[in-house]
Amino acid sequence: MRKFWYITGELAELQRYINVPMRWCEQYPARERREFWIAADDGRDIKLIVHGRVMPARRGHQVNVLLLGDWVVGLANLTTGRQVNFVSEDPPMLLRKCDALAVLVILAGGLAAAVAWDVRSLVLTVPVVLMYLPLRVLGRWLTTCRLRWQVSHWLASMAWAPRTRDNAALALPSRTAHNVYSFCLKSRKTED
Repeated sequence: MRKFWYITGELAELQRYINVPMRWCEQYPARERREFWIAADDGRDIKLIVHGRVMPARRGHQVNVLLLGDWVVGLANLTTGRQVNFVSEDPPMLLRKCDALAVLVILAGGLAAAVAWDVRSLVLTVPVVLMYLPLRVLGRWLTTCRLRWQVSHWLASMAWAPRTRDNAALALPSRTAHNVYSFCLKSRKTED
């Protein structure tokens, strides 16, 4: 089961870059990448990277960021009330360059088995080669749809009224949001 984490804090720094894939198998649906630093509520500074064209927050805004591992999947701006589901805005690629290489490796392995042992091994190789790409794309599409729904559910559980900087940190995600954990815990003291 996936574990989502969220970080609440102030957006301290935001930089925009153009994506240039460094490896032959890297593919990004968005041509832009944003690197940003969040001054978390517990005092730590955390660097996050988003491969996306949309960023509804600016320096100084209070934000909640939803993470799946190192991947930023959702952002809620508590200052303005805007939100973004990065899985919906820039979905991951369903078909990748690595998949073509996998098909060639499966085909080469099947042909080598046919030559070395028995021609009947092609009876298994041909269906596997023909079904690999459609099943891989279907699996990625179903995973993306489920992830998109989970992030949308988390974003919908937030309170979206614009807030001041003083009370923005008090609006945490609902405890009913499924499988979401706080990344930065901070004890809040009430002031008299």
